[in-house]
Amino acid sequence: MLDPVPTPRELLERFRRSRRALVLAAVVVAMVVATVADVPGRLSALAPSYAPAEPTARPSPTATVGAGGLSSLTTSVNEQLDRCTPGRAQLARCGQAPPLGRGTWLGTPGGAPVSLDDLRGSVVLVEIFSASCIACRRAARYLTAWQTRYRDAGLRVVGVHSPQFSFETDEQQLAATLDELGITFPVLQDEGFATLTDYRSRVVPASYLVDAGGTVRAISFGEGGHRRVERQVRALLGERDPRADLPGPVGTLDDGQDAEPGTTPQIDLADAKGRRVDGESDEAVGDDTRFRLPSGQPEGTFSLGGVWRTRTEQLTPRAGAVARVAYRGRAAYQLVSGDGTLTVTTSAGLTRRVQVRGRARLLPVHTSRTSGPETLTIRYEGDLEVYAFSFG
Repeated sequence: MLDPVPTPRELLERFRRSRRALVLAAVVVAMVVATVADVPGRLSALAPSYAPAEPTARPSPTATVGAGGLSSLTTSVNEQLDRCTPGRAQLARCGQAPPLGRGTWLGTPGGAPVSLDDLRGSVVLVEIFSASCIACRRAARYLTAWQTRYRDAGLRVVGVHSPQFSFETDEQQLAATLDELGITFPVLQDEGFATLTDYRSRVVPASYLVDAGGTVRAISFGEGGHRRVERQVRALLGERDPRADLPGPVGTLDDGQDAEPGTTPQIDLADAKGRRVDGESDEAVGDDTRFRLPSGQPEGTFSLGGVWRTRTEQLTPRAGAVARVAYRGRAAYQLVSGDGTLTVTTSAGLTRRVQVRGRARLLPVHTSRTSGPETLTIRYEGDLEVYAFSFG
């Protein structure tokens, strides 16, 4: 399963939304001046020959991307990544791994940066992820297991955290989440999405296997390919040292956390892309909006009821507001922050209360023994900010 991560252009777009009216006039004036002065013509000779930029829409698993499923935004540093087809079992040779970008490092002595040049001689798995992405969290279990199993054989795991939400840029919050997930390998807080861009990824999680000589040999997007990736890790460790006596494979973790095929992907509530089903009576209430739940709820969608304030990244429920979500899976989670209570009612009429305290967390709101369709209605009380529904 793939979860989209905002590109630098998307981050700028979010910033612009609240200021669009103020800058529109300035943009028009700038365009007129540029046309009169023939600025585009004068700059064209100086512009670097980059491939066309991707659309500004937030990336998704079905977004149009370049060769092999990678972003088409290339430079001389990363253009050979096209030689790797993401998800392919056969190892390839896809150029030298791009350097890791700027940003703060967590999980290293004194916050010292990690360089791929310093890791030459080791097999390196570079994992691009977001701490709020449940597919990334499930994938992290395998990364930790592989690091433990194969470290003595020469494997090093390096994480690159590319935040989906602005609160994820807080380093203390990220450190707390890494502790919760038991992640001990070094993690780069990807400042400005520099590494995400250089590695031409548009989704998380994204894995890049780098051999002992620094060459990218395989790329994987999403979760569910753990057996394939482990076989590739073992093959590269064998190349590194043909005489190595590798321990047995990790295989599939027997903890019941892997998602079943057909599990509904994450729904970001403020950027739902057609996955919110509105009633016909939506009306403005000052800066808020009053919603009415529709009569039906198609699978993979959500609806709102009561009074809400919509923001660029999250929704703010007013007292007694409700949300309804229909999904397929074994479990449902709510990414939420603040202080308050979620009252969750299942399609069978069972009700439970979930307490929310403090920083944004991915809280379980419903679990069942088997994977299947379910519809939940959640009533919100308190001072809350709601970001996403996730499923497992």
